[in-house]
Amino acid sequence: MLVKRLLLFVIALVLGAGVTWLIIRFVLDTSVAEYGGLYFGLTSFFFGAFFGVWLDKFMGTGLLPE
Repeated sequence: MLVKRLLLFVIALVLGAGVTWLIIRFVLDTSVAEYGGLYFGLTSFFFGAFFGVWLDKFMGTGLLPE
């Protein structure tokens, strides 16, 4: 169970950073340096939290109560 939870954490953070980078690069048409490192980190974290909740349902890790 611990391995599934760690895998969920890593996948969620990678997806969060990837989606944030895609939005910054193609939607906002700017760079991460211009967007700001702190803002990039916070936005990635919140997208990662979204993906983590979503992935928890499908991976069956039981992090969130039903």
